[in-house]
Amino acid sequence: MSASEGSSHHDWLVVGAGVVGLCTALHLARRKLRVCVIEQMSQVANASIVSGAGIRFFDPDPIISAQIVQSHNFYSELGLADDFRPCTSYYGFGTAAAEGLLDRAHASGMRVLSRAQLKACRPHIEWGAVDYAVEDEHAGFRDPLITWHTLRAACERLGVVFRFGHQVLAFEDRASVRQLVTQAGRYMAHGVIFATGYWTPSLLERLGLPHVVRNRTITVHRLAGHNLAHLPFVVEHGSGFHARPTACGEILFGLPQPDWDVAPDNLPDRANAHLDKAVAHLQRYAPAPLSFSGVRTTRSADAFASVAPEAQATLPDHTHVFAFGEGAAFKYAPAKSLAYINLIQGSKIC
Repeated sequence: MSASEGSSHHDWLVVGAGVVGLCTALHLARRKLRVCVIEQMSQVANASIVSGAGIRFFDPDPIISAQIVQSHNFYSELGLADDFRPCTSYYGFGTAAAEGLLDRAHASGMRVLSRAQLKACRPHIEWGAVDYAVEDEHAGFRDPLITWHTLRAACERLGVVFRFGHQVLAFEDRASVRQLVTQAGRYMAHGVIFATGYWTPSLLERLGLPHVVRNRTITVHRLAGHNLAHLPFVVEHGSGFHARPTACGEILFGLPQPDWDVAPDNLPDRANAHLDKAVAHLQRYAPAPLSFSGVRTTRSADAFASVAPEAQATLPDHTHVFAFGEGAAFKYAPAKSLAYINLIQGSKIC
């Protein structure tokens, strides 16, 4: 019976059709489980699609580095190998942070360059903000829209059902069945996974469920119309500054800001205050003065789990929240969503 006829029965419901939701649905469908993805938007307009989709394989956390490799292989196996666009990454840091990061970089088989070596390698960049940098020659970026459509097609081939424009209105926990109510009907399943990113806290509150994630707002800027093809993928350990090309030829850049737990409808508009600071930082990596009349500022966000997945006992049985944060969608969503599913399902895909 279809949702339009009143009810729909599945093994798992995944709420949210971003990259995390699609990876989750695909992993479940590979286990021959009946999966339905429910998305409140009527078309592709989620945070995954406006992502810069940057991927660097070096991360200060060795677990994340391993998950990035696993996720990159996952995307490649889906047929996205040719869509990956290489862009050498430099993860810069100061002397105070050098000891641990140097060991991590050498263990990963990556070169560490001093400031003098960086200047010799990339003379058009001042490199005044870093003392050393890990050079990741395998880094790059993807086209987020192509990735999203490829994931959705892979899900549909395995029978995953999609319902777009269906806002979840109510959650009901009845014995061994979880039920979600939308304007279009009632969905019933053994389990529910919320992969709704920044909207998760607001959605859980509306449904009367415990708050098990936190939000952090992120402001990024996109610059087009400049010849910055030489610019590598730069991340600074201390400031958090990042700059990288995107699939549409822009430069995405920005500085993080500590805005936590702001409701989605109240995302702050920093306008010139944040832009001026980010522009000044980017200018240090450009060979000539830049005009920023063509900058677009977008406000995005991350959702972080405030408790470990195994500790989400305050949620009803077989109800889970997947909130990874830190650019997870294109860095490590496939690996981390699989690890979560293995944890809650108790069996692995062969």
